[in-house]
Amino acid sequence: MVSEMEHAKQLAELGGLQAGLNKEGFSTELLERSSDIPLHVLLLPLGKDARGRERIVNLNFVPLPESDIEWIRLLQLYTVVPCEIAANRRSALESLLHAANGVLPLGYFGIKEDGEVYARYVYTVPSSRTVSADELLEVVSLFHYMLEMFADRIERVASGELSPDEALQELG
Repeated sequence: MVSEMEHAKQLAELGGLQAGLNKEGFSTELLERSSDIPLHVLLLPLGKDARGRERIVNLNFVPLPESDIEWIRLLQLYTVVPCEIAANRRSALESLLHAANGVLPLGYFGIKEDGEVYARYVYTVPSSRTVSADELLEVVSLFHYMLEMFADRIERVASGELSPDEALQELG
């Protein structure tokens, strides 16, 4: 369980990141934890995808048991990869995601039980310091690159337009 003090520190750090990202021209939104949202979340828009849909990365600190973990904190980057998985395409999509995860520089793609496709990366931060906006921008840049490389291919495999092998061949 995360203490109130830790929640306050996380909120302050996310607020500092928000200020730094806003200074760099990003339009962010900080959602404080509530009965509907169990953790503080910083929303970072990355612009539109190839099909004109808004792409937003959720940033939050992953709760850790304070008695067991004292030297690190985990900052999660999470976004939905919008796509409809055709009835007979889930295994093909899983095959593509498995292959993609093997070549990604960071993070991974997955499918939730309800069929939501997502990209996730957990960034390890030493407990002794806070994350700077510049540091986070480099991580977000790689995360965004990963989405640009695979999101459209994921959607096309999910719909049946491409096979997993064809999607991977397109990457070269």
